[in-house]
Amino acid sequence: MFSILPTQLGAGAMFVVCGVALWMGGRLERVLAVATMLAWVGSALAEIEDKSLTQWGIFAIDLVYLSVLVGLTLFDRRIWLLFMTAFQLLIVLTHVAFALDRSLRQWGFFSAYYLWSYAELVAFAAGLGMLAWRRRAR
Repeated sequence: MFSILPTQLGAGAMFVVCGVALWMGGRLERVLAVATMLAWVGSALAEIEDKSLTQWGIFAIDLVYLSVLVGLTLFDRRIWLLFMTAFQLLIVLTHVAFALDRSLRQWGFFSAYYLWSYAELVAFAAGLGMLAWRRRAR
């Protein structure tokens, strides 16, 4: 579970961003914060210790999370939400690539996985920043 420094820092950032979304966000941001926390914690719990195996549990969670993001983008087309959805699609495609090509090494899978996950958080934080900016401009 959050056993190495990058995952600990990422989890800390995720809880901060989601906490801000729960505190100051609208309905969309709050729903997204809950979904994001559930996906991150669920992925940590579903992780298989044997890094040579495909992470099917995490893949399933990431597919569900992608469907939540796609559903949200059908009703609200904020640019930062579209970026979050695109990054989540890249996470799912990273799973597919690893499952199809076993010559890829697990470190490459997790490196890409972390990169796209953190990019998602940056998009979410940018969305919260834009929300705060709009509220301040009123």
